[in-house]
Amino acid sequence: MQEHHIFLLQGSNKENRKNNLENSLSLISNNIGTILKKSSYFESQAWNMNKNTYPFYNRALHIKTSLNPMCLLQEIHNIEFFIGRENKKKKEGYQDREIDIDIIFYDNIIIHSLILTIPHPLFHLRRFALEPMCEITPNKNHPIFNFTILEILGLCIDKLKIKKINI
Repeated sequence: MQEHHIFLLQGSNKENRKNNLENSLSLISNNIGTILKKSSYFESQAWNMNKNTYPFYNRALHIKTSLNPMCLLQEIHNIEFFIGRENKKKKEGYQDREIDIDIIFYDNIIIHSLILTIPHPLFHLRRFALEPMCEITPNKNHPIFNFTILEILGLCIDKLKIKKINI
C-alpha cells in the first residue's frame, strides 16, 4: 500500500471553533491517516466575506495517508458533514461554517478536474493558509509555481490580519 504526504487546512468560524478543529482532527486521524505535524492555531478575519463575520481559526496539517485523491476528498466531505457543515456548494459567496477542510497539497501531484483541483487553486492568495503552512513546512516547493511556501508568503498581497493564538 503506497503512502502519500498530504497537507490540509482546517478552518472554523462558527460555534466552538477550537472544538470544531479538534473534533475534525480526531476524525482525520481515524479516517484519513497519521498526523505527522500540525501548526499552531491562527486567527484571521474572514477572507472575501462580510466584515462583520466572526473570525476564523485555522490550522495546517501534514498527514501520511494511503487514500487516493478522490477517496480523500470523499472522507473530507464526510467529516465536514459529521461536524455540521452544510452543503459545501456555494450559495452566494462564502458562508460561515463549523468546519472547512481544504486539500492544499497531495504529494507533488497536480490535478485539474471539475471535482478537485490540487494544489488548492487559491492557496497562494490567502495569508490565512500560507502562515500556518509556513510554520510546518516553509521549504516545501509549490509544484506549479516552483517557489517555496516561505517565498510565496513573502510575495502574497493579502493584507488580512493573521495572528497566532494560544487556546
